[in-house]
Amino acid sequence: MSDSTGALPHSGSNISATGELGYLYNKGNTNSSSINAKFNISHELEKWSYQAIANTRYKTSKEADDGQAHNVTTAQKNFISTQIDFKLASPDERIFIYAEYENDRFDIYDYQTLVASGWSERLWRDEFSEFKYSVGPGYALAEASDDEQNDDLQGVILRAALEYTLEISKSAQFRQFISTESDPEYTKTKSETSLSTKIFGSLAMKLSFIMEHNSNAEISQESLDTETAVTLVYQFF
Repeated sequence: MSDSTGALPHSGSNISATGELGYLYNKGNTNSSSINAKFNISHELEKWSYQAIANTRYKTSKEADDGQAHNVTTAQKNFISTQIDFKLASPDERIFIYAEYENDRFDIYDYQTLVASGWSERLWRDEFSEFKYSVGPGYALAEASDDEQNDDLQGVILRAALEYTLEISKSAQFRQFISTESDPEYTKTKSETSLSTKIFGSLAMKLSFIMEHNSNAEISQESLDTETAVTLVYQFF
């Protein structure tokens, strides 16, 4: 189970693809602009299912230098992930393989990647709600951006994730997603809480609150990052 968008109520189709875009521009005491974009595709087949996600975030701010204002990039992060589930005798019980790659220009690591596999199960799914989880061992690698001050990280980790969705009405959906990756030296946890509402047709608006905690953050950085966003989501099919 990867970090899915979960933006629209279940359509009944065995394949789903959504695109998400958010833009924020501030002008006044602080001049800045930020773009968030995400694409999510998932497909349920008789014996297996897969999901792939691509997510990017870019932010610029105007800073004065020698009396002149210049646009300075203050955030640039790319993330991709994919998960394949192989269904067992019961379709709700599965074996999964998960992989992700993250590149954050302002992180202490040039990139972070991991591969994990294990047990995945959908505990229930009814007309209004769904709850599923996955847990299993994996291998993570993070390459330091400064070899003199930071060491590369690599080793066996444990990854766990859970997702709960609730259809409040025919046009509104609540979603809670949590994932964590840990080894004896660090723990990385992500939580996304969102509420999506259909505007018309295949277009929806999503309000989300995201928390990311990294116990191995640089001294000059906060261990906890939070983000509140309003984005438009389009369901292609």
